[in-house]
Amino acid sequence: MKIEFYYWDMQCPINNEMLRLLEKYGKYFEITIYNVKDNFEIAKKQRLFFPTLTVVNGVNRYFSPISDKFLDSLLNNQYPEEKTFIIKHGREKYTGEIIPLTEKNIEVAGTCTGRNCSENCQKKFAFLKDCCLDTFGFINVEGDKLLGGVEYVPSKIVPYDIPKSEDIAFLTCAYLSSNRYDYKSAPLKALEEYLKDKYSKIIAISDEVGTFPNGDLKWFLDNGFRDEGVISYEPGYCRLHLVSKII
Repeated sequence: MKIEFYYWDMQCPINNEMLRLLEKYGKYFEITIYNVKDNFEIAKKQRLFFPTLTVVNGVNRYFSPISDKFLDSLLNNQYPEEKTFIIKHGREKYTGEIIPLTEKNIEVAGTCTGRNCSENCQKKFAFLKDCCLDTFGFINVEGDKLLGGVEYVPSKIVPYDIPKSEDIAFLTCAYLSSNRYDYKSAPLKALEEYLKDKYSKIIAISDEVGTFPNGDLKWFLDNGFRDEGVISYEPGYCRLHLVSKII
């Protein structure tokens, strides 16, 4: 069985875990790994708009993080079903302490994965530092507890097939989604203020109804973003929109 694994370097800290997992299962599958960080053409050809894409036997496409359970199912010739993760988003905005996301607190932001990912977060820091960034976004916290956050990179380094220019920032992550409160809008507002001296526009990708990536679409529209239309469609899983906002 063939597995092709496409990933955007360490943009998501879980990517490091998945690479180790694929190494563990390497003797059972024919695995080819592509880091699209500097290979925009491969990302475009594969219609990649998530931090990872796993393609099984050239046909089945998976966007969620892979796991032992996923790979064990493939070993048993069972193809896992990719299901859209949907949360009924709380719309009441909740603001704790809004602070810049930097090297000092990147492991706090890493708890958005629901995992203990200290080593992975340090690899993500190295990736962001390589992008010449010192502040990676803003997070919404109460004490040491992460409530929400947003992150960005310059659009020109993004491997996805999106508009790119010196004055456009790309919103890579917006988290955590909750059915009680909106924890993401407050750090987004702080990020917009931070970026406006260097950038004139922020763009992002969101599913219409799914939580990943960064959704749902209504959250962006409620925060003043413009819907630029569908940028990708994966039948049965997601309909992704490009959104933008002048800052």
